[in-house]
Amino acid sequence: MRRNPVQSNDAKLLQFLFGIRTAGLSPIAAAALGMAACLLPETVHAQEYPWCLSREGYLYCFYKTQEQCQWTASGIGGCALNPRLLFPNKPRDSGASAIGPKRP
Repeated sequence: MRRNPVQSNDAKLLQFLFGIRTAGLSPIAAAALGMAACLLPETVHAQEYPWCLSREGYLYCFYKTQEQCQWTASGIGGCALNPRLLFPNKPRDSGASAIGPKRP
């Protein structure tokens, strides 16, 4: 005789809930544990956008196209290519050296 898949899933859920109760976890703690397991960190890669808004001496690099940047910059600043993409091997700190510390 074939089992109804809905009934078998309900049975699995009841077994799981019964296991939680026998383990001494409250339903709220079990829900929190389940949510924490779903939110485990994955590898995150920083996004470098090619266009930057230049305003008050700072670069805000959040734009994929020059048009997006120009639309935002209208009246408050200018647009420039992202220096991190133009010069990827240059150290970010202007006083730092790629070879090593400067000698006096």
